[in-house]
Parts: sequence; C-alpha cells; structure tokens
Amino acid sequence: MPLVLVVDDEFGIAKLLEDVLEDEGYTVVVASNGKQALDHAIAETPALVLTDFMMPVMDGAALLNAMAANPTLANVPIVIMSSMPEETIAERCSGYAKFVRKPFKIFDMIDIVSLLLKSKGGR
Repeated sequence: MPLVLVVDDEFGIAKLLEDVLEDEGYTVVVASNGKQALDHAIAETPALVLTDFMMPVMDGAALLNAMAANPTLANVPIVIMSSMPEETIAERCSGYAKFVRKPFKIFDMIDIVSLLLKSKGGR
C-alpha cells in the first residue's frame, strides 16, 4: 500500500487523518512538524505528503522547499492544509499539488488522496 506522510502539529487532525487513511488501506506515518516529516521522508520516501502550513520548528513552506531540493523527494506530491486562504499560502510557497482549506470534510480528503495517488500511478 502507498505510504502517506501526515504532518500536523494538531494531534487531533493528525490522528483523524491517520485513522481514516489506514481504514482506506494506506500505510500512514505521522509527524508533528516539518523537520520530523523531512527525516521520515528521507528514511522512507512517501507516495504523498499531507502537511499543515503553520507548524513549529519547520513550517509547511520550508518542508515543501526542502523536499523540492532533494532529488529523491522532489516529485512527491504535497497537499498543503491551512485555515488561511490559498492566496496567502501561494505568496509563501509554490509547487504543491493541492491546497485544502481547514476545516476540511474528511470524505473530500479521502478523494484527494485517492486522486493524487492514482495520477502518479499509485493506488
């Protein structure tokens, strides 16, 4: 099953995504900030990353830039999640596959994960 890396400093959101995506058959790894996520991604390349934008230690924009700079991780699709409008996010980073506004509908997130993984030859 494809590995999905969930990155969010809000435990409840990370746990919800982990539980729901595992129920859908995905392998899920959770990180609470971009630094942890980058370490996980370097150790085992994920098929997809779902990341919050605002986090301590390393935010979503810094994670996106670090992954883009790494040849092994540069083509991994990244979904940015935030309560801020996409225009604000787009001012700070680019290259993400999809933006999801928080709070999101969990069934919409399942569809996004499925579509992104299908488009890259995953599940």
